Amino acid sequence: MPRFLPIPHLRNLVASHFVPNRSSPIPIVARHTMSTLGTSSSRSRSPTRIPGPVETAIHEKLTEALGPTLFRIQNDSSKHSHHVAMRAQGGGNGETHFSLTIVSSAFDSKSPIARHRLVNGLLKDEFDTKGLHALSLKCKTPAEWEREIEKLQL
Repeated sequence: MPRFLPIPHLRNLVASHFVPNRSSPIPIVARHTMSTLGTSSSRSRSPTRIPGPVETAIHEKLTEALGPTLFRIQNDSSKHSHHVAMRAQGGGNGETHFSLTIVSSAFDSKSPIARHRLVNGLLKDEFDTKGLHALSLKCKTPAEWEREIEKLQL
């Protein structure tokens, strides 16, 4: 019996688990889909994504107000389209849930909750009228971000 399960061309591995009570662990891939399997030629192609109006507004408003040294935005709406509130809207508009990573000196001397309130306040119009439903926020000062990077390099 082979030690490891053969899984060809795995990309974006979500997690691996080991079978307990075995002398040699056998990794088992959890939550992979056919989209994570592919040939080497499919890896080099990535579709160009055009941000929608809500994502564009988020980027413009937060960049102007906070002057971030780092700004990352990820549209997570497709992960939530099955929720009851989103189904009531026909799955939402495709721009309902976002994950943001923001590094800005505007967060200096602010608590984490004050940072979140600041970002949410800047996006009040998107929440009230444009269908924005939820944000996952990671708001750091430049010094906090540097410490986080140093931890990763150890």
